[in-house]
Amino acid sequence: MTQQMKVGLALSGGGAIGAYQVGVVKALAESGTQIHAVAGASIGALNGAIVASSPSLTQAAARLAEVWEHLGANSPLMANKSVYIKLLAQAAFAFGQTNALSRAVQLVATLASKANVLPDGLSELADDALLSDQPLVQLMERYLDTVALANGLPLYVSLYPTQGGLVDILSCLRAEFGLGETAKSVFRHIQSMPIETQKEALLASAALPLLFKARSIDGVRYSDGGMGGWSTMQGNTPVTPLVEAGCNLIVVTHLSDGSMWDRHAFPDTTIMEIRPRSTLRRHDGTLGGAKDLLGFTASHVNSWIAQGYEDTLATVARIQAPLQARQALRDSYDTLALSQAQDQAADDALATAMARIK
Repeated sequence: MTQQMKVGLALSGGGAIGAYQVGVVKALAESGTQIHAVAGASIGALNGAIVASSPSLTQAAARLAEVWEHLGANSPLMANKSVYIKLLAQAAFAFGQTNALSRAVQLVATLASKANVLPDGLSELADDALLSDQPLVQLMERYLDTVALANGLPLYVSLYPTQGGLVDILSCLRAEFGLGETAKSVFRHIQSMPIETQKEALLASAALPLLFKARSIDGVRYSDGGMGGWSTMQGNTPVTPLVEAGCNLIVVTHLSDGSMWDRHAFPDTTIMEIRPRSTLRRHDGTLGGAKDLLGFTASHVNSWIAQGYEDTLATVARIQAPLQARQALRDSYDTLALSQAQDQAADDALATAMARIK
């Protein structure tokens, strides 16, 4: 008998651009795709929790649409006009959305690469959270069925062992300029945790450094899982736990233009990548990436949902014929094996009957 298809869904991180994944899930549901496991990073972890706790992919798409309609009308960000938010925006720590960084930020990154200390005057920001995560907590309480999640599809989330918000950002800057690399993210199986810890893990995975506070899980403090293995998008593209869980076909969603993640790192796994066919950017300029990251507006949310839907339909149409042919071949092998087994059983029965006649 041939190996059965086990499909995993990897949902990457990207802040408000996570609305794109609503369209992805809707298109996958319409194409008849069956998902057996889910992995998410950052906003992808929150979307993944909705998918994993839903009884079908069709219902997951409907629930995600409801969640993101709420997010488009009620931003989860409690606005803070602090100059430090503008500093973060200029640093464009939005995953995969970086443009040319300002000379000032480049200087900070270079200095930080030469010493494991923060520049004078910035140390006190290392652990500050500039935004409240209460809107996200309330969102989970309203839309996430923890009982259904406990009994739902296996869900894995990406978590980054934090050294403090500003230190984490400087590490990402070093990696961006080829001056080092961030630590790897770890992947945790949500259903293996107590329910309250599950919520902490989901919030930790989405805890953008400095904007949201890190969370402690089993004595270790974690923040946004997308920061791990920055140069290869290791943490922000959570394919590894799905491969380890036995998935042999993985659907990967990207929330950045030209993601550097390389599917050839998993040569023994069939990968279907949903990459944007046109830019995901909705803002221009140096701060454009960060504005997109935090762009929870109805118009942007709806445009990203539509884009994810169209991109996924196009991708599915392109590979559907080869996949159907592959499945038909597997079915033929199974049918042949069954026929051979039946023929052998008939031969054995005939041989037994002939022996009795003699």
